[in-house]
Amino acid sequence: MLHERSFLMAKKNVFLHFLSNYIVVLLLFFTLFVMGPSEIFFGNYKEFGFVYQEFGWKFLIFAFLISFIFTLVISFFPDKLGKYILSVFWGIGIAGYIQTMFLNRHLEQMGVRAEAYTASPSKIIVNSIIWTTIILGALLFAKFQQNIFKKVMLTSSLIILGMQCVGYISLFPSADKSAFTYYSDKDELILDGSKQFTVSSNDNIILFILDNFSSTYLASAVEKYPDLKDFLHDFTYYNNADCNYHGTYPSLPHLLTGNDLDPSLSVDDWLEECWTNTTTNDYFSILSDANYKVNLYTPTTSILTGNHSLPLLDGKISNITTKQSSICIDYHKLYKTMFYMSCYRFMPEYFKSFFDVSNETYTTIVSYPQNNILHTNYDFYNHLIENGLTTDSSGNYFIIQHLNGTHEFTTDENCQFDDQNATCQSTVKGIFTMLEAYLNELKTLGVYDNSTIIITSDHGDVEYPQIIFFIKEKQESHESLNGTNAPITLDELVPTIVQSLDKDYSEFGYSIHDFYPDQQRERLLYIRDYDASYPDVPRYDGISSGGSNVYHLYNYTGNIDDQINALQNYQYTTIPMVDSYF
Repeated sequence: MLHERSFLMAKKNVFLHFLSNYIVVLLLFFTLFVMGPSEIFFGNYKEFGFVYQEFGWKFLIFAFLISFIFTLVISFFPDKLGKYILSVFWGIGIAGYIQTMFLNRHLEQMGVRAEAYTASPSKIIVNSIIWTTIILGALLFAKFQQNIFKKVMLTSSLIILGMQCVGYISLFPSADKSAFTYYSDKDELILDGSKQFTVSSNDNIILFILDNFSSTYLASAVEKYPDLKDFLHDFTYYNNADCNYHGTYPSLPHLLTGNDLDPSLSVDDWLEECWTNTTTNDYFSILSDANYKVNLYTPTTSILTGNHSLPLLDGKISNITTKQSSICIDYHKLYKTMFYMSCYRFMPEYFKSFFDVSNETYTTIVSYPQNNILHTNYDFYNHLIENGLTTDSSGNYFIIQHLNGTHEFTTDENCQFDDQNATCQSTVKGIFTMLEAYLNELKTLGVYDNSTIIITSDHGDVEYPQIIFFIKEKQESHESLNGTNAPITLDELVPTIVQSLDKDYSEFGYSIHDFYPDQQRERLLYIRDYDASYPDVPRYDGISSGGSNVYHLYNYTGNIDDQINALQNYQYTTIPMVDSYF
């Protein structure tokens, strides 16, 4: 009887020992596979296009399973070695938790730079010291404080896991139903991508918005490819063009409607004002009266509508239709993306660049094969090469192609995906390969001459914000590319389009043609930022706190050098946000 009781006690002790080790190991894997991906998803689910069930429960099960396997493996090691291995798990778990909660303050989860995340050497050194101290401290603690080590390790793991579980559960009631279910209502409005490669056989206005395309990137590419721009001989290049706003929000709605940002308004209120005010209505009425269909091709409509839905654009944007196509998910890309994003926030500074997920990656997880809008340069180019363009004679077309541009450097000079070897120069060359193919298609179809074509960007790089701006008017033709340093901004886009229709544009402001070379003009640039001396603001959708809380407003006169000087010398006025889009 005594032997049996001893046996049962031994089994109980083995179980409790295993369970305590399991909890320590679980701390690491729960953070990486459950808490991290879940917080990222629920903080950005309107950007992803898929629902939580596509990965969430699988990651949850995997976290518990992989923790069990590792704990089981550790149990086969000698006690002393197993103790040190466990202390490393604990140290990494604690360090990762501290990194996530305290050391990542206002780290951009959705990368905004063309190049992968890079930290300053000093930041890497300080961060590495913190991680090394924690992990080494855990090992020394295990060696010299054996009596209390297990209790401290278990208690701290339980406390952190408990807090994470509470946080994890709280994510669900705060999200709306679109985080969990796809809309089944066929009356839901979406942008129709079926005519992305259709142009009018009559007149066209074609606007290429190449995301994050700084004029500095172009200059760098021209150094390597001197004949890069030769095919644009009928165009005029404005080499002193300002984007007004750094970031696709608020730049894209500003670019499409001509409305200046009002920082005193919330995101939703400003977007509603953008699309419903009298001036915007007049602009789209002019286009409609000229028999133009306005077809917009962009992957993320929330930048244009906020919490409003697409009916906000109805009557202005022509390719709004009801949702009918089935969803297609690249699960391999989905799982890898969510894991990488979690590692990106969890890892120390040195390793973050290895897990920086590109815009191209997370925006292409979901597709609608029957109604797909192509956003990546290489997808757009490959479809163009394989299928060409088609024409429609039913009216005139205003085509807005919002492509990934140089948001990341991911393509070779032939516009093929090659993220391992791609550079700024190769990506730019690839984009120009794509543009040349498109213009050649227009020429083949006989619609090139009757097309006004504008090639620009919503914003430049954060360090070099000036953008590219090329324009060819209808029937414009010359032997070589014209160039001018006239100081223009995207404020002039809408008036320039109205002017191209031979209409009075005075209601909308100045056209690009109202400015002359070497003119001294005061221009403004808004760059979002975080300032700890100002209160935090919510994100526009209420999902999470905003990543920024102020705009830094730069005022400069001159060219890109003057702009960069203003940036480098922090010559800005701080304007607080009501809420933040990002």
